[in-house]
Amino acid sequence: MFRNIVVRLVVYYLSWLTLLAGTFHFFPRFLFYISQERDRFLIGTLHSTATELSDVLADIQEGIGRLGPQDSLSQVLDPAVTIPVFLSLILAFGVTLPITWVYGWTRPQKKYSQSFIHALLVTPIGIALVVFLVKGSLPLAFGLAGIVAAVRFRATIKEPMDAVYMLMAIGIGLAAGTQLTSVAYLASLMFVVITLAVWKSNYGAEPPELSGWRIVPAEGPEQVPDAPGEPEAAENGRNTE
Repeated sequence: MFRNIVVRLVVYYLSWLTLLAGTFHFFPRFLFYISQERDRFLIGTLHSTATELSDVLADIQEGIGRLGPQDSLSQVLDPAVTIPVFLSLILAFGVTLPITWVYGWTRPQKKYSQSFIHALLVTPIGIALVVFLVKGSLPLAFGLAGIVAAVRFRATIKEPMDAVYMLMAIGIGLAAGTQLTSVAYLASLMFVVITLAVWKSNYGAEPPELSGWRIVPAEGPEQVPDAPGEPEAAENGRNTE
């Protein structure tokens, strides 16, 4: 049964939906942490330009001076920080996995690339982590942009559809990093459904023919008329036999 790709995808997405709903139902505190982290991102982005970096560093140093060893450990393992990060990274991986399946199912054998599948699978995790790092900090965002510009990534994407897959992976990473759980889940689901539908229907295999403003239906193979005298000759041959 699980060899059917539709059944496999339906079971997988329903399992994820059940897991997320059950987690938030039995652990409502997790949902509060995610909402708090989302609000911190939005508010921090709006007011990031009004905060001086020197003041932030002074507050951090002053706070570290007041913390003891136990307080430092509790700050590192603070569930308000660790739980949103953990759930975002797991979600980024989970909703990208079926996209890699669809890529393997729909790509021709000659255009299939295992390294590209690996890149699709881990890209959302890296994007989500980057979003957590630059969240609410405009100076850090500019600093990260400078680092990325200094490091040259040489990756050539020859097929337009491969670029779409990579763009989808980046979008899922951004949604997971900003705690937009429903957006990441629905985007992955709709992308998989539409991609499989386009692939199965062989959409756009032949260009439509137009006659003025009307679409002309495709005609079948033309029948070559018999040469004059051929039917009579064939009939005479059968009579002779």
